[in-house]
Amino acid sequence: MTVGVAVVGYGYWGPNLVRNFQRHAGCQVRWVCDPDAGSRERAAQDWPGVQRAAELGPVLADPAVELVAVATPIPTHFPLAKAALEAGRHVLVEKPLTGDLAEAEALLALAGQVGKRLFVDHTYLFTPEVREIKRQLDDGELGELLYLDAVRINLGLFRHDHDVLWDLAPHDVSIFLHLLGRSPESVLATGAAHTPSGLADIAMVHLDFGGGLVAHAHVNWLSPVKIRHTIVAGTKSMLVYNDLDPAEKIHVYDRGIEIDDDVSRRAALPEYRHGDMRAPYIAGREALAVQTDELVACLRGEGEPTSPGALGVEVVRVLSALSESLASGGKRIAL
Repeated sequence: MTVGVAVVGYGYWGPNLVRNFQRHAGCQVRWVCDPDAGSRERAAQDWPGVQRAAELGPVLADPAVELVAVATPIPTHFPLAKAALEAGRHVLVEKPLTGDLAEAEALLALAGQVGKRLFVDHTYLFTPEVREIKRQLDDGELGELLYLDAVRINLGLFRHDHDVLWDLAPHDVSIFLHLLGRSPESVLATGAAHTPSGLADIAMVHLDFGGGLVAHAHVNWLSPVKIRHTIVAGTKSMLVYNDLDPAEKIHVYDRGIEIDDDVSRRAALPEYRHGDMRAPYIAGREALAVQTDELVACLRGEGEPTSPGALGVEVVRVLSALSESLASGGKRIAL
């Protein structure tokens, strides 16, 4: 079975989707849809055999299109995905699923009503490094999880229709929810805007999962350096994931603290454990290629998706609560 695919949006992310779908033996990109004439011309030069359209109508009139991939600005995600689902197509939406929780929930409900799959392109979940972290957590190699701490900062790109929270935090929130398998009990966020747009360009995010387990993320468009790293701290080992390291993206440290079980936690002074560091060899492919494999398998009825619409809704739920907290100056919001 060959999956006929249409990619809507040929700006920053769309070309990556087209490339991976075209390279997959089980896919055929039939359409690139973009209202911008320059983007359509670029698609014609990149992929001469792919049809092009300025609007969704001709795409949905093609019965060979089974999957519509939406890679457009956030405010357009809902109407485009809704139209594709109503036309009986499976849908993949670039992160975040929508910019509004009610819209995200409506898309998930609609997908169920029409019997079609809704996927969300949380690409980091398909990286070999995040998969390795998930394996180590599930296998108990890190011990009881204590906290997660992420930094995702760089200079730009400034957006005109959404803030840094909705631009960068979806990556870390989706990773947190995927690794832990549940949503936080409460969240809070603080931040600031430094341009006339009034959109926050720096934000500090706090997710409380209960029982002392917390997750933090620092997202920032105003950093002089680009940093992408995450600490996953457990009672047995602590792991550092540096996405920008060209050779060893994951380092696992046999470090932490030990507390005497015979003494109350309040009174005990921890003893420090300084063990070895190891950098496991992690073989893998491009995350989008892995995601494409999974999409094709799911559409053939083989397995369940790593990033289904339900996860996309939960990410939007967390982001919406974080936005509420940010607007209130850092008020804790219960989920």
